[in-house]
Amino acid sequence: MNKTTMAALAASLALIGHTVSAQDADTTPDPAVEPTEEAGNGAIVTRSAITEDREVLDENGEPVLDENGSPVVETVTTGFTQTVETPSGNVHTLTKLDGQRAVVTHERAERPEKAEKAERPERPEKPEKPERPEKPEKPERPEKPERGN
Repeated sequence: MNKTTMAALAASLALIGHTVSAQDADTTPDPAVEPTEEAGNGAIVTRSAITEDREVLDENGEPVLDENGSPVVETVTTGFTQTVETPSGNVHTLTKLDGQRAVVTHERAERPEKAEKAERPERPEKPEKPERPEKPEKPERPEKPERGN
C-alpha cells in the first residue's frame, strides 16, 4: 500500500512539474477553467485560472471611461491553481501567480487507525528433554618416561 501511495505521489508531482514548466514557457494560452480530467494513474486533476479585475488605463495613466462615465474594467489572468486528488484521498494543490514561485500544499487523507492485532493463542509447553547421562571420566594417561639425553 505504501509503495502504491509513493508511486501515485511521484506521478502526480511529475504531472504538476510538467504543467508548471509549460505554464512558465507561455507556449499555451491560459483558459479560464479547464474541465476536470482523470490522469492515467486514477488521480483527478482540476485546473482553474486566478483572475483579477483591473481598470483599463490610457497612455497617460488615466482610467478609460465608458459612455456612462464609469471606468472600464478588464479581467486579467494572474496565475492558476491546479489540484490533484489521488485515489488514496490525498490532495495536492499547486498555486502559481505570475512573477512568483509556485506554492504546493499537501493534505493527507485521514487514515483509520490500525486495528489491534488479535492475541495469539498460547503455545503448549514443550516437554522437557531427558537429562543426558554424564560422560564417563577418561582414564588418566600413564606418564611417558623421560627420554634419555
